[in-house]
Amino acid sequence: MRRIKKVSITKYIISYLIGLILALSFLMVIFVSILADRMIYYDIQSVLLREIIKNNKNTSYEDGIIKPNEDFRYVDDGMYFRILDEDGLVILGESPIKVEFTEEGLSQRLRMVESEGEEYYIIGRINKRMTKEVGHIIYNQCIVNKRDVESKYKFIKYTSYASIPVFLMLVLMAGLVMSGKISGPLKQMSKTAEIIGQEGELSRRIEYDGKIKELGVLAATNNRMLERIENMLEMQKQFSSDVAHELRTPIAVLLAQCEYAKEYVSTKEEFDDAIDVIYRQTKKTNMVITQLLNLNRLESERVVLDLEDADLDEMIRSICDEIEFKEKDDVQFELALSGVRADMDIGLMLILLQNLIQNAVKYSARPARVKIATQYRDDAVVVKVQDFGCGIREEDLPHIFDPFFRVEKARNSEGFGLGLPLADRIAKAHKGEIKVDSVWGKGSTFTLVINGK
Repeated sequence: MRRIKKVSITKYIISYLIGLILALSFLMVIFVSILADRMIYYDIQSVLLREIIKNNKNTSYEDGIIKPNEDFRYVDDGMYFRILDEDGLVILGESPIKVEFTEEGLSQRLRMVESEGEEYYIIGRINKRMTKEVGHIIYNQCIVNKRDVESKYKFIKYTSYASIPVFLMLVLMAGLVMSGKISGPLKQMSKTAEIIGQEGELSRRIEYDGKIKELGVLAATNNRMLERIENMLEMQKQFSSDVAHELRTPIAVLLAQCEYAKEYVSTKEEFDDAIDVIYRQTKKTNMVITQLLNLNRLESERVVLDLEDADLDEMIRSICDEIEFKEKDDVQFELALSGVRADMDIGLMLILLQNLIQNAVKYSARPARVKIATQYRDDAVVVKVQDFGCGIREEDLPHIFDPFFRVEKARNSEGFGLGLPLADRIAKAHKGEIKVDSVWGKGSTFTLVINGK
């Protein structure tokens, strides 16, 4: 695969700008050349016709003869004037060359003739005043050497050519100024990004206060990305710290219990007690690891849902029965179930519902009172779990779905702070969501919304 050579944005813009200027120069030379020639042609034609009309006023018709007055010009500034009759006979005037009489030669369009190696412009027109007075057609004609007349226009033509590089230099300078306004901020952004990459200063931000909207959007987008990366790294550090903290205690207990059993256990009863402690701590460690694995699989979208039609109400009843059996008279469930069904992964949905219901029981004062309701809402299934316990502070609400986060009042309770994050990921895997309403000291309501049948 061919590698593309990298260049600076300034060099890139200037290269294309110079290429564009060269192309424009070529086109402008052609355009100016054609335009100048046409303008010179029409200007010469207009000047000669104007001089013919002007000189025609210096003639009169008396006694059957066309007479010139004292202001009549035979030759003036290289221009030769003649008056001819309808047969092409010269009545008045002079000519530097012998011109064959033709209707074309007497038309009002400028034409060019050659004589003895010289080129001449010639133009003619009908003298309407004299034609009316004489009674037959009278022509006026003007002849001028091309070399004489065009010498006056060469300066204009060459000036036009000279203006092309001046104009293009102005375009180049304007392009350089504009490229500087664009490349300057981009270079500063690149330098800042390079410093962040080399020194790892994720708290640093790219600054831009210029007028170019796209550069402002680019800077803001990069800053948001840096903020997200910084937050993710902080969360990763916190996550690693929390994992180490949660696993350190059970592992420390396991090691201590093993050392104690090795040194001091001598009877079967003491051995059974040590094994029981080791079993509980191993189960706790396994639970943390299992939840972490499930959480990781859900976040990395490596879980393939095994969807099937299931009775959501029956799942809730079975969870409540199990909790009531364990808690005996310390919990009271108030169920308002509507017979809802949905397509779901039953195993994952059981984990989600267990976490929501067990949390409601765990953070309620004894005897715990928990309300659970299900209903259809349009094309969705809604499950509400309401408790009347300690509630959640407003500043804690944005963090309750963060791994290992626990509200202040619940930090000494059982659990690892993985239940709600796991429930949230399961809900999202089902293209649903969990909403939370809570009042500190009065309780919380968790609302699960998932796609229904």
